[in-house]
Amino acid sequence: MPQFKTSAIVIKTLDYGESDRIITLYTSDFGKIKGIAKGAKKSRRRFSNALELFTLSRLIFFDKRELGLVRIEGCDIVNTFPAIREDLRKIAFGCYLVELVDEMTAEREANPDLFNMLRIFLSLLSDGEAKSQILRVFEIRSLSLLGYRPELSRCLRCDEPLEHGGEARISIKKGGLLCERCSQGYIDLIPVSPGTAKILHVAMEMDLSKVGRLKFSRQALWEGEAILSKFIQYHINKELKSKKFLKDLGM
Repeated sequence: MPQFKTSAIVIKTLDYGESDRIITLYTSDFGKIKGIAKGAKKSRRRFSNALELFTLSRLIFFDKRELGLVRIEGCDIVNTFPAIREDLRKIAFGCYLVELVDEMTAEREANPDLFNMLRIFLSLLSDGEAKSQILRVFEIRSLSLLGYRPELSRCLRCDEPLEHGGEARISIKKGGLLCERCSQGYIDLIPVSPGTAKILHVAMEMDLSKVGRLKFSRQALWEGEAILSKFIQYHINKELKSKKFLKDLGM
């Protein structure tokens, strides 16, 4: 059975039987994989905290594809992002980030950019404040990286740029903006202000190292949450459990 090594982030855990755990990880080289950690509940020394949610580690596993689950052999911890676990708001944000990745990705489809983004955003969350704009930027960039990039700078029909002060609508099914003229006759459209469309477009394009500097207005946060939630729900056909957690906490 071949052995592999890769960087991995724990995005889901499940106790299995008396001593084992089934772990879902998002990896830099293989995308999402699921594995079984034999004796993980009994052998704390072997895995330490490496199988806890959010943990970034250097994963060692054996893989025989026809078995489905990989066999997790060991993990060298790189970062546990400890500050996330010390704050309920950060826990809720972190759970949303990893559940979004879990629900929007298929197994064994590598996406190194998505892995890197998840690592960076967990670091931002651990080291800084749990600001709602973190979720909005992660949502819009996840959609873009996974092939669902919405058009937020030009009308999908006439290709004219969204003018400052002009009204526009978002079509979830069509995947982006329709100007006031081209939106006539369509139903189920979501109104969006030019400012919100612009900052979401900037959030998709900007260097990840500068994400922390981005400032959302209150209107952009409210409109962005409504729009991006509908985009995500349209593509995964359900609401995320952690979304309800955020709402229950008033976030």
